[in-house]
Amino acid sequence: MFNEYFQSVYTCFKDLSPSFQPDSSSPLSSISSIDLSVEEVFQALQNLDPSKAHGPDGFPSRILKECAFQLAPSLHHLFTKSLRLSQVPAEWKLADIVPLHKKGQEDHVENYRPISLLSIISKVLERCVLNHVSYHIQSNINSAQYGFVNGKSSTAQLLSILNIIGKNLDKGLQTDVVFMDIAKAFDTVDHSKLLQKLQEFGFSGSLLLWFKDYLSGRFQ
Repeated sequence: MFNEYFQSVYTCFKDLSPSFQPDSSSPLSSISSIDLSVEEVFQALQNLDPSKAHGPDGFPSRILKECAFQLAPSLHHLFTKSLRLSQVPAEWKLADIVPLHKKGQEDHVENYRPISLLSIISKVLERCVLNHVSYHIQSNINSAQYGFVNGKSSTAQLLSILNIIGKNLDKGLQTDVVFMDIAKAFDTVDHSKLLQKLQEFGFSGSLLLWFKDYLSGRFQ
């Protein structure tokens, strides 16, 4: 029942085709590849939360964390090959879905949100990639964006809005505010448009194709 509902929410866009190719005409500084270091992988392993649930492969984060020094070189080799070939192993795209109750009646499936339990090893790679991605796009993010930006909170955003409204009121200006909440926003993101946005932010080459493969062929 939960599986059918969660699948019905997700929108699979057909235009994410194998013919997708990076466009090198982006006006922003370009990043076409990522060079990971063994130290980066080691730090990502060290930062794992041992209490987190494991994914379908059954490999616990505690083992990865405690054996970080021994595992980092081999995982570095594996991650480097994944990024160089623009391929994410199919095993890392498999997720165990756990329904988490949000609010309302517990016998209504729409009151639950899916939690995807992925391979911890794949999440280590994701963390390494995220560090490089965040560094690249930091200067290109609009200063008015507060969501999903380190160091910015909803409280700071509210204070910023109130400051703008206050200044306009002092000048006798009319101020209109529109708030929108998009239901199931993350579940319905058009992956092709997401890749286009990455291109606009300067992602290209094998790295952009890696993101394409990362988004494709996921199953539960």
